Amino acid sequence: MAQEKNWHAERMTDIPFSGIRKIMQEAASLESQGKSIIHLEIGRPDFDTPQHIKDAAKRALDAGMVHYTSNYGTLELRQAIAEKLQRDNAIRVDPATEIIVTVGTNEAVAIAMLALIDPGDEVLIPDPTWLHYFYCVQLAGGVPIHVPLREANKFQIDPADVARAITSRTKMLIVNSPHNPTGAVLDQALLKEIAALAIKHDLLVLSDEIYEKIIYDGFAHFSIANLPGMAERTLTANGFSKTYSMTGWRLGYIAARKHFADAMIRVHQYSATSATSFAQAGGLAAYRGSQECVREISAEFARRRDFVVRALGQIEGMSCVKPSGAFYVFPSIKNLGMSSEEFTLCLLREGVAVVPGSAFGDFGEGYIRLAYSNSYANLESAMERIAGAVRKIRA
Repeated sequence: MAQEKNWHAERMTDIPFSGIRKIMQEAASLESQGKSIIHLEIGRPDFDTPQHIKDAAKRALDAGMVHYTSNYGTLELRQAIAEKLQRDNAIRVDPATEIIVTVGTNEAVAIAMLALIDPGDEVLIPDPTWLHYFYCVQLAGGVPIHVPLREANKFQIDPADVARAITSRTKMLIVNSPHNPTGAVLDQALLKEIAALAIKHDLLVLSDEIYEKIIYDGFAHFSIANLPGMAERTLTANGFSKTYSMTGWRLGYIAARKHFADAMIRVHQYSATSATSFAQAGGLAAYRGSQECVREISAEFARRRDFVVRALGQIEGMSCVKPSGAFYVFPSIKNLGMSSEEFTLCLLREGVAVVPGSAFGDFGEGYIRLAYSNSYANLESAMERIAGAVRKIRA
């Protein structure tokens, strides 16, 4: 029999299905069989989108805002984004030419890689991390380089590790703060060291700041683009999904100097065309409206974080660095004598869905990611189930 033809592009050989989605599918299969599952695997707020944002989108629909917008997004939304970037991040950009509204921050990362990374270019990526970065680099033909994050260092990136990883092929460095999956927040002093390396070695920086408003304990968010010499080499990606509980709206943006935007807009044109028109009306209301919803969501996440960290600390065999931002904890299971995937499957059998650390890179093994973006009551039940599972393992 003749060998079946492989119709896949060669570049897809090393692009796996999402480890997070794999767990979601496993959990859904168990639920279809009647199993009770508490979902702590998916990185989305469990809150409804604030009412004033939904109302703005409804008004836009009723007003006939159902057609294409500019490829860059509506000018009014870009102006609101520019105002926000200047007010909150001390970043100055031209809303007409230096902001692209994207179909989620995922797309912002993808178009940056496809527009700016050539085959063979190396991109330094802190590991563990959101693996979207790795695979967007690979889709562009680039080479992702793992820069380790260590629990002993509270998952802060070490500039010495960055310096060691730089070669003549290095073109870009990824910065993600607050960080997914560890919740680490980079302070200004550390960002200055990273910026100095980027300037010294003439590197681009992609700064993903999607969790910037979900931050605790008096920590402040700093944008690397506002440091001297960085505006001309930094791409700032952000969006509305996490801060305003708008994950399903698929609305993000990327801000960068015009010559970068000129390249990225062409990828955006030939893939997404434009973000959804009435969703952009919702984004405008999010940035121009009351921010009380942001404070309320962040305060509730802080309450949940404190409970989860306290509960995990009482489980023998597990340890957990207290996160300073985002809505994840990344506890170690290294003392339990099993892989992160084995432990994740064990928890699924007990009715709790989390993500194995191995889904976040080479240095994620030995950990799990737990998203406390679920109700306090469900978190209490989940911690009881996790404690029970660990007791069985240790027995």
